[in-house]
Amino acid sequence: MIRKLVAKNYRSLGDVELEFGVLTALVGINGSGKSNIGDALRFMSECLRFGLDTALTKRQGIAAVGRWSGGHPFDVSLGIEVENARGRGSWDFTLSNETGGTYQVKSESADWTPEPGKLGQGASFERGEWDWISKPPGLNPVAEKTGLTLPLISSDVRFRELAAELRQIALYQIFPNRLREPQKPDPSRPMQEHGDNWASVLKNTPEQTWKPDLLAAMAKIAGDIDDVRVEQLGSFQIVSFRHGATRGRERWFDASQESDGTLRCAGILTALLQTPTLSLIGIEEPELTVHPGAIPILYDFFVEASRHSQVLLTTHSPELLDLLGVDNIRVVERVEGITRVSPIAESQRALVRKQLLTPGELMRAEGLQPATEE
Repeated sequence: MIRKLVAKNYRSLGDVELEFGVLTALVGINGSGKSNIGDALRFMSECLRFGLDTALTKRQGIAAVGRWSGGHPFDVSLGIEVENARGRGSWDFTLSNETGGTYQVKSESADWTPEPGKLGQGASFERGEWDWISKPPGLNPVAEKTGLTLPLISSDVRFRELAAELRQIALYQIFPNRLREPQKPDPSRPMQEHGDNWASVLKNTPEQTWKPDLLAAMAKIAGDIDDVRVEQLGSFQIVSFRHGATRGRERWFDASQESDGTLRCAGILTALLQTPTLSLIGIEEPELTVHPGAIPILYDFFVEASRHSQVLLTTHSPELLDLLGVDNIRVVERVEGITRVSPIAESQRALVRKQLLTPGELMRAEGLQPATEE
């Protein structure tokens, strides 16, 4: 479980400290920085999975990732705290952001503490810009000035649990057109950000783990869907849905014939139902192209998924906010180009507690207001 994210000068995030529950929703106007919060989590996970250089290259380099002011770049700092049944730990690092698009790792530290009575060893390390500050015995990875240490030692028994928890972070922005296209078989896990390997995830996952729940939801959302299959067409795969039987004849429609809302719901549900389970699943604006009547169905799946994975949502949907409840909502705002994250203001929380207004009604009437600092 991801307990906390600390981000400083990552994209629009000036100095953000965000604590997560099992189900958390980020609410704010367009351009406030909600997606940057999710991308900070994704960036740290990709640093572990693919390496720092690849994660930065995917984002057009350090100059595009770091915040600038007055023509000068700021150093980028990220930190994360995790906890599960086996222990708790943290990982943080700071990257220099130098004019000309170059960078170095200025500092990095990590620690893992097993729960009493659990198997495993605790350990920590701290690395400065030029050398080690502290490290456990037997740890001597060759870390370049432009590389991180934790990805190199993720198989070390003392840091394996920490690395595994951070690798299993996935955030989704499902594009229906990506699901419509025939897809090349792809055995990689988890499902990719936009659903590019959606067909393979369904085909290569035991049906009993996803099919009954997916069909139950899709039958309510689309009315008459009662079966789903993944077909092999040459070197491609395509997903098809059966829309009941008419006069004894089956009516199968492939993904290219389905509506945006149907496909988006199917992609979101696949992300939530996929195995192995993830530590955190993020969904950006699940309400897009989806009929408001389907929101309660998706919400039930968010709640169910939160029993084994954390769920992080960004949303503009009043219907979804009313289901989530005020304690699960964080207000994201951008002031003078800098993103801030806060709980809902106490005055608005009081209105909700007294059942005078719902979070959705507050958003429509005056917008959700952030809590002010003491």
